[in-house]
Amino acid sequence: MEHYDVICIGGGSGLTAAYYGQQDGKSVALVDNRPDQLGGTCVNRGCIPTKGLIQAAEVMQTIRHAADFGIHLDQSSVRVDFQAVLDTVRRRRENDAADVRRWVESAFTPYYGRARFVGEKLIEMEDGRRLTGERIFIAAGARPAIPPIPGLAESGYLTNESVIFDLNEQPEHLIILGGGYIGCEFAHFFSALGTRVTIIDHSECLLAEDDDVRALFTQELAKRVELVLQAEVRQALVRDGQCCLIVATGDGERSVLGDRLLLATGRRPNTDGLSLEKTGVELNDRGFVVVDEGLRTTHPDIYAYGDVIGLGMFKHTSSYEGELAYRNAHGASLTVDYTANPHAVFSNPQIGSVGLTERACRDQGLDYTVVQKHYADFAKGKIVGSPPGFAKLLVEKGSDRILGFHMIGPQAADLLHEVVVAMNTPGAKAQLVRDSIHVHPTLAELVKQVFDATA
Repeated sequence: MEHYDVICIGGGSGLTAAYYGQQDGKSVALVDNRPDQLGGTCVNRGCIPTKGLIQAAEVMQTIRHAADFGIHLDQSSVRVDFQAVLDTVRRRRENDAADVRRWVESAFTPYYGRARFVGEKLIEMEDGRRLTGERIFIAAGARPAIPPIPGLAESGYLTNESVIFDLNEQPEHLIILGGGYIGCEFAHFFSALGTRVTIIDHSECLLAEDDDVRALFTQELAKRVELVLQAEVRQALVRDGQCCLIVATGDGERSVLGDRLLLATGRRPNTDGLSLEKTGVELNDRGFVVVDEGLRTTHPDIYAYGDVIGLGMFKHTSSYEGELAYRNAHGASLTVDYTANPHAVFSNPQIGSVGLTERACRDQGLDYTVVQKHYADFAKGKIVGSPPGFAKLLVEKGSDRILGFHMIGPQAADLLHEVVVAMNTPGAKAQLVRDSIHVHPTLAELVKQVFDATA
């Protein structure tokens, strides 16, 4: 049995705490059951490969709209090599995962295979090897949640993972169950490349964003994708060789048929199988690890972060959490703060968001000013074609504190960051952005204009 200063469970987000341990000269063990997919969801099944798919969609969108700028192409000659798109993404994934593996095996002691706790701080691998650690970090991630729909297993389905690893033919008609960011990003990719797409979701609008943002997004995506909203899937079956979903809506039951079904119905934590009951680490009713504001579990020497705690399920969030958890495990008293934790949706229109929505501001009884400015309202926005979209800013009256910023339109995910920086300064003053000179003409001027309007 080997003993380590630091044990990290999870070869994705777990690498953050492992890195800081290695930098501090600690002995570090890295536990993961997918040695060929080190780097976790982000490198292998999420952020990086899916954005490779989205890049192909963006290129196709540019081609389709070339005539708007006086560039006339023979659209009938444009051909999608779907397999080549996937092959490019898959080669990059293999290379990235191999790079991560080389780093892991040079910097840490890897333990490959399934692991479970057999004591408070004692881990047993499936091959019988055992290891203990002074500090243990659980960053085992999450996987697609599969809803309990009768007939689903028999009818067959895709997830974000099987699209990246297993899909080889472009569907003619893809049904996507779930209107969150994963479903909407895949809807953009497949529809841009010519697949007919139908999204089924229980809500009246897509995404969990500011109400104005989600309303415009739903309106725009509905121009390219069929939406079946406020709907519940009762049954899945195979009909005439196709997947058929029996869906209950306000207008009664209907059948939705497609040649493939993609599930985008949330994520479930990879805590089952770890035998955490041996440690005293508490889970909530959905299986996520319960942590305090310093990311400590109910065991004083075990910390958890990333998707496995279910608080901010984004790679950039888990990187922030991983460093904070490591520092706290070694004497710091830091408190996790998601106030300025940004996120993006890489669909079309693109979305970037940070802070409170307007609904949250109202619910908290805040006294605020709200301003919206549209892409069509300023020079660079007009140059790029006056696309539908806007920037929306919420500022607290009196204090000038930035409460929230929400953007929908071209490059929203990139344009967001100056607001994130401002929100991380003392007082989070909107004046910081107002006082900054912005290059003209750029899309960043939309950010400046919406801030100027709150002066």
